Amino acid sequence: MAAPATQPERHTSQQRRAVPRAVRCAGYLLGIAINLALIWLVNSDPGWRWVALLTEDFARVVGLVTASLVVGAVLNLLYIRHDPAWVKRLGDAITAGFAGVIFVRLLVIFPFELSSWSPGWASALRFALGLLTVIMAIAVLASLVQSFQEGVGSDWSPGSDG
Repeated sequence: MAAPATQPERHTSQQRRAVPRAVRCAGYLLGIAINLALIWLVNSDPGWRWVALLTEDFARVVGLVTASLVVGAVLNLLYIRHDPAWVKRLGDAITAGFAGVIFVRLLVIFPFELSSWSPGWASALRFALGLLTVIMAIAVLASLVQSFQEGVGSDWSPGSDG
């Protein structure tokens, strides 16, 4: 006789809240510090130019990267004040959206100097950037659905009446 099928375990906002608020806030503060440090590193001199495999065309992506880091810092600041699960998921969708746009831009501009590497590396990097773009699109959709589910209530699921 076959074992009865079980429902996959879902993590509710109450389970997420098992992490003390002080610990969550410390993580948000660390996120802010890392984002600010990265903003400084990317935009200072020599900044990104220090990375040998990046070409001057990377300057066309720096604005997007900086904007993404600023948005991440602002979201973490918001989470310190107010971090219900649905807001966090919405923030995840926003940051994944920025990442996806950056990956598309990197794919289009391709600001990488790989001529001294074997020929397959450029193709591998293009494939990875394309794959990461698809993953970010899925992450945006998943985060938006989770945000909606958390906002409506943890008992809601697609196709239910609730």
